[in-house]
Amino acid sequence: MDRTYIHFVNATQSERIVRELQTAQHLYPHSTILAAIERAKQETGFCPEAARKALETLQLDRTRQIGRLRRCELVQLGRAIHRYWLQKLGVTTPSPT
Repeated sequence: MDRTYIHFVNATQSERIVRELQTAQHLYPHSTILAAIERAKQETGFCPEAARKALETLQLDRTRQIGRLRRCELVQLGRAIHRYWLQKLGVTTPSPT
């Protein structure tokens, strides 16, 4: 399988998680980060353990309102969830060349 294709699929999936978090931020700004992650998990199917680990790593308060997060924090959260999800699955991502 082509390595660039694998990189494309992985990037697309992480962007999908970020997009789901952004949608939750705009539609439900007063809900908690945990509730937004739960909605994104239902849409994308990522591992709940990956989300928990991402929240711990980024030191985000899960009871904070999702509408209070900055764009960079949402992107970091989405990418961290994706990275930990891939680690849980045992998938190694090739480095772009």
